[in-house]
Amino acid sequence: MELTMTKTDNEKLTRFIREQRNRAKSEDLPLSDIRVIDLSTVVAAPFAATLLGDMGAEVIKVENPTMPDALRAWGVIPEKGIQPFWSVIGRNKFPVTINLKAPEGKEILTRLVEKSDVLIDNMRPGTLDKLGFNIDTLLRLNPGLIVGKISGYGQTGPYSQRPGFGTLAEAYSGFTYLNAQPGGVPTNPPMALADYIAGLHLTFAVAVALKNQKRGEKGGQVIDVSLYEPLFGLLGPDFLSYFLTGNVPQATGNELSYAAPRNTYRTQDQQWAAMSCSAQKPFERLMDCVGRPDLIKDPRFLSNDIRSKPENRAVLNEVISDWIGTRDLKDVLETCDRLEVTVGPITTMKDIDQDPHYKERGSLMEIEDPATGTRLRMPDVPFRLSGSPGRIRFPGLPHGSANTVIYEDLLGYAPEKIEKLREAKAI
Repeated sequence: MELTMTKTDNEKLTRFIREQRNRAKSEDLPLSDIRVIDLSTVVAAPFAATLLGDMGAEVIKVENPTMPDALRAWGVIPEKGIQPFWSVIGRNKFPVTINLKAPEGKEILTRLVEKSDVLIDNMRPGTLDKLGFNIDTLLRLNPGLIVGKISGYGQTGPYSQRPGFGTLAEAYSGFTYLNAQPGGVPTNPPMALADYIAGLHLTFAVAVALKNQKRGEKGGQVIDVSLYEPLFGLLGPDFLSYFLTGNVPQATGNELSYAAPRNTYRTQDQQWAAMSCSAQKPFERLMDCVGRPDLIKDPRFLSNDIRSKPENRAVLNEVISDWIGTRDLKDVLETCDRLEVTVGPITTMKDIDQDPHYKERGSLMEIEDPATGTRLRMPDVPFRLSGSPGRIRFPGLPHGSANTVIYEDLLGYAPEKIEKLREAKAI
């Protein structure tokens, strides 16, 4: 869904973008001296660029003139004129359009590469090369350029040319097999889990590469992140356990095979609570809380290692379910909080919107969408630096809305040249 905007609307948005870009130069954000070209689409690599933008980097989001990023079409709310996924993941980015197959478009990207510090892409390996921008070319244009690449299976290996999506990466990493009830159907996560985790890893790798440059190591470098390896890395203990024993880890639902008790429980008022009390002191407090202090010294529950055996987990689940199931969630939470038992509510998005802790801590922020005037409430930057905090300056902007500002102010193009580029379908 693309907004229908009048000439006046476009002029107003251009002024907003120019003001934001000029203001960012004067703000003391950690990465305000860094420029990022975001050639990527959908979630994984774009999320890395998003996080860099939160810390002040100038992110130039490049899209095809006739085929916007598919993310813009996810979860659209037509009556509000808002694209939620784009509003969140497209935040703090200046969207420009470039036809990378047109000679004029290649020239624009060349100019941007020369003026940037980081380039991020998630095309299938070799695609950018075919467009005339292989690694040698990029580093010749800009010897200090950091090139961050995310692909389904990495830039090397027998599967490198396979198309990759987060769902396939979650399955290939071993995650989906383990994400099920015992004996149940392997279950995909309800979000782009592999994408977000890969994006986080790319962000960290870019930060390390930038740090190397500040230490005097001026050469550019290439970062190769696959979608499956970061998620597989989080399952490292499971793989090592298999390697050492030959036993294939199996799905345990909401439990863990190595920590107990840990599960979700339904309350009397049909709400849900999550619990994790595997450490010894929390376990003892839990047993006091549920009126079973006798189980503290029971040989079946003397340590987490013993408690984690399937038959012992089953006993504990029954004891805990019986106690929680006769109480409303409010009573469960208040009692457990008073006794320092680690139990928490399972919340919905509505619950979160009304939660006082989210509000007081500033986990949510409000911002106006400059294209529609709609007030948006969304998660704020999810970490806080006491001396140099990041900031969401604006939500995702319309397709190509930064063309005028970036091409005039950064590349020095005259309005007449920009119009000719449009006529040539280069932008």
